[in-house]
Amino acid sequence: MRFASRVFLGESIKGDPSKIIRKLKKHKLVLGTYLICPAENGIDPLEYYDTAQLNQAFYKNKELDIIGIAKSEEEAIEVVREIFEASVEYGHDTIRSYVEELFE
Repeated sequence: MRFASRVFLGESIKGDPSKIIRKLKKHKLVLGTYLICPAENGIDPLEYYDTAQLNQAFYKNKELDIIGIAKSEEEAIEVVREIFEASVEYGHDTIRSYVEELFE
C-alpha cells in the first residue's frame, strides 16, 4: 500500500489515524473501514473499497494507492467530496491530476 502525501480522513478517524494506517501497511484486516483510491478503470477519478474486500484473492497482491480513509460508506462518499473540493481549490482541471500530484 502506498499513501498519498495528504491522506483525507473521515470525521470518525480524524483523531489519530496512525493505528489504522499502521495496520493497513501490515496488510491486517481493519473491519468497517473504507479506503478511497484512484480509480483503475481510466474513466472514474476515484473509487472506494471496504477493507473486507482486501481479503479476496483479487486484492492479495494488488498495490493500492490510498488517498482517503473513512469508517462508513457514507463517510467515504463525504471524503470523496472533500477530495473533489480540494482539487478545485488548488486549481486543478481534473481530480485525476490533483491525485497524481499527491503521489509524486
